[in-house]
Amino acid sequence: MSDDLTLPLCTIRDILSRMPVKSITRFQSVSKPWSAVIKSPDFISIHLRRSSSNPWLLIRRFHNPSGSNFAIILFNNKTNDVRDIKVPFFTSLSRYPKIVGSCSGLLCLDVSLCYACGFFLWNVSTSQFKALPRPRITDAQRPFWMVATGFGYNPQRNDYKLVRIVNFHRRPDEFPVVRAEIYSWRTGSWRVIDRRVTDHGIGSCLVTQGQQGVFVNGGLHWLGIGTGKLADHKFVVSFDLEAEEFRLRKIPDFVMGICVKILGYDDSLAVAVYPAVAVYPGYGKPFERMELWVLQDADHGEKSAWSKVNFINGLGSPEVLLNDSELVMKRMEGNSMNLSLFNIYNEGVKRLPSCESDFSCEFYSHVDSLVPVDSRDVVEEAEAPQI
Repeated sequence: MSDDLTLPLCTIRDILSRMPVKSITRFQSVSKPWSAVIKSPDFISIHLRRSSSNPWLLIRRFHNPSGSNFAIILFNNKTNDVRDIKVPFFTSLSRYPKIVGSCSGLLCLDVSLCYACGFFLWNVSTSQFKALPRPRITDAQRPFWMVATGFGYNPQRNDYKLVRIVNFHRRPDEFPVVRAEIYSWRTGSWRVIDRRVTDHGIGSCLVTQGQQGVFVNGGLHWLGIGTGKLADHKFVVSFDLEAEEFRLRKIPDFVMGICVKILGYDDSLAVAVYPAVAVYPGYGKPFERMELWVLQDADHGEKSAWSKVNFINGLGSPEVLLNDSELVMKRMEGNSMNLSLFNIYNEGVKRLPSCESDFSCEFYSHVDSLVPVDSRDVVEEAEAPQI
């Protein structure tokens, strides 16, 4: 019998891809070939695909209205593991960070005082972070009115993109002046895309201040409010991260006056419609249920086909789709925040541990990931040995 107990390198690679990020990073110092493999896009993709089946619920808690006193918590539904996360560069900031989005383990943070003009990328698992260059659109010629942002992934180009939509100050008798720009993870720079804003009529719709785009099926989506003749309507403002084009989709008229939230639903775009009483009991008249409307055909433009799904009773407001089947629901009772997981397929409900929040919370689906904050840290396949 041979005394050689060395495992085949392909087996080692498979084992590594199933391990937590903190364990994998320790193996980078074993040898240069191991380090190159761990940094290769193929290995990063395999590890991400496996970790995506076990997402974490990321909760950003506010303890005061300004948000200056906050905490970031990770909760794992399968293991009940809870982690308090510290922002490693927080002491160097002039203000608390706001989360623009979480995608493939990368958090995009807005650290500016106002108008979303300073950003960081942060990988919570590896503790890597990077300050992004300042955006190109400024308020030098005309003061800003409202700014909205979004962060998502373009698989066709293996690129993470930060989108910034700027509404400039306007007079009451004129349409808003809207401009937009994109930061590309692959190039490390910003590009202005004004033409695509005007070509698709986004100027007839306002994306309200501070909104973070919801990433669903290759696009970012915001809730928009019509202006001028469209002032009585609500829209979904969508941006395709591959084509880099905007699009407006009208939301059914009955939504007016009711709380609306954009969500993903089985890789489709959806809007949840619910009353304020769902969030804060005792406010307003009670509704029997929250409803979910799913976009069935993305090719209908403003006449898109929305299909209603009879939904949830008494669980509160929808917050985020944690994975392909579980929707996080929040209901406030005093300072206690009651959280539930609602299975959108079998309608099962699982209660999560409640926690206190003095003011408010934000929720994101987050995964363990090796994706670097700088694309230059990825070792191309030609340079990585095939172990």
